[in-house]
Amino acid sequence: MKGTETNIRFGIMVNCNTVERWQYETIKHLTDNGITLSLVIENAGEPCEYSSLWDKIRRYPYRIVFFRIWNRYFFRPESKRPADISSLTRNASVIKCRPIKKGISTYFQQSDIETIKSYGLDFILRFGFDIVRGDILDCARHGIWSYHHDDERVVRGGPPGFWEFMRKTPKNGVILQRLTDKLDKGLIISRLQFNTILHSYKQHLDTLLTQSEMMPLQACMILKSKGTLEPELSTSDAPILHPPKNIQMLRYLWLCLWRRLVFHLSFLFKQEDWNVGYCLCPIEDFINSDKRDSLDIQWLKSNIKVGRQEYFADPFVISTARDTYLFFEWFANKKGKADLAVAKMSEHFNTLYKISDFAEHRSFPFVFEHEGVIYCMPEANKTRKVTLYRFDEDRLSLQHDSDLLIGDAFVDAALYNQGGQWYLFLTPKQHSHTHLMIYVADDMRGPYKPHPLNPVKIDCRNSRQGGRIFEMNGRIIRPAQNSTEHYGQSIILNEITAISEDYYEEKEIMEIKPLRNSKYNKGIHTINGDKHITVFDAKRFTFTIEGFIQQLRQRL
Repeated sequence: MKGTETNIRFGIMVNCNTVERWQYETIKHLTDNGITLSLVIENAGEPCEYSSLWDKIRRYPYRIVFFRIWNRYFFRPESKRPADISSLTRNASVIKCRPIKKGISTYFQQSDIETIKSYGLDFILRFGFDIVRGDILDCARHGIWSYHHDDERVVRGGPPGFWEFMRKTPKNGVILQRLTDKLDKGLIISRLQFNTILHSYKQHLDTLLTQSEMMPLQACMILKSKGTLEPELSTSDAPILHPPKNIQMLRYLWLCLWRRLVFHLSFLFKQEDWNVGYCLCPIEDFINSDKRDSLDIQWLKSNIKVGRQEYFADPFVISTARDTYLFFEWFANKKGKADLAVAKMSEHFNTLYKISDFAEHRSFPFVFEHEGVIYCMPEANKTRKVTLYRFDEDRLSLQHDSDLLIGDAFVDAALYNQGGQWYLFLTPKQHSHTHLMIYVADDMRGPYKPHPLNPVKIDCRNSRQGGRIFEMNGRIIRPAQNSTEHYGQSIILNEITAISEDYYEEKEIMEIKPLRNSKYNKGIHTINGDKHITVFDAKRFTFTIEGFIQQLRQRL
């Protein structure tokens, strides 16, 4: 799918040459990828709102003085530290505008509007000038783009991410919107979803700001591919919230202390215990069953001693002429890392065979068949490689085939072949629950090049791969991990509606939750099937002395 946009030109609205670090990175992502910064619209200032010192004292918002002091002198997220944009704006024109302030709104003079129009910009990115209204909104082909670092369906106003933190909202959102003349009724260009980090507002805000840096570039890549954007009008009637009052700030400080304490203690006394379950039915029947809790589920059994920490996870299954093989991650805390293992259906999956003895952790053994050969592509993010192995049925071992990607740490990679084109789906380690990346190649062994829309999705609910991509009723289904409230909360099935070397689109169709009647009923994050069998993993919480000691060492 090719668009008509080849050279995209944009402008920025700033108050001065110094912006916040995340804003600097947002601009840099654009310019580094061929999007031309043509114009800097700088705020030349406006008349003082109050005519005397007495007016300032009398009108000062004392009800939020604690927030102002804390925000100005004590709250220092890395993403909000100052950054000079002079190196990015060297080749851009600069115009200084003196806006007209009417209440809470900012209007531009007509002469400035005409000057801005003359640059023929595709969009303007707003990092200053407060609430902008009037004819300035139509000065660029695709309008003025602005961030809102909240899910506007839940919270409007600000501060960004603060009220989600205070209210323990499980997830938080960010929108990139095209501004309209109606307050808080913008046209939504793109939307992201993140877990709310409830034990640290500073870390939570850093996440919101830094992980939203790519949104304008993504919009530009879509513009290049499709030739247009299709923003949706926000219809939210969520309450407009304001900075916290003094008593609310005192509660915030207490919550920060208490939640951090609870967060660290919870790891000491509650450890995740994963196991692999299987059901003798096709994956389509398992997914579509309205009585999933009543299915005959069998679980892998371990002979490990009581008090030791061990789990099985990330199951994949594949059938050959000789047998049906169940691949999975086998973690034993004694070694501090996971190995890969396989079990045979002919042995009722009772005997577990280790098939790897690597120095580094291995998991997510993505298994597939191609031209009569069984391949396995396990996760090994510490090696900073995505490596392909051949599976030897006689020796039950893995033989190195080729390295598909080298240099970056990725988790949970999966291959998909369509029309001879190979697509490598994976997630970068630093954004392991939110960013979905695709790499493309003409041959299974590469070379692989990044998809122009990368990251093709940023969403804590359904980005990270949750199994093999498969077809169901003529639809291409991609399972993904939902980690909104906690790791391995559920599996989201997405239908891939469009995929090519320069475009990607998918939509959510179903959520698979843990089995309620199972002892492993606290989470599920991998599902796969082959012909007559469906395999998945599930978790519960338990306590072991070994797990307690390991977590204590990590935190000390």
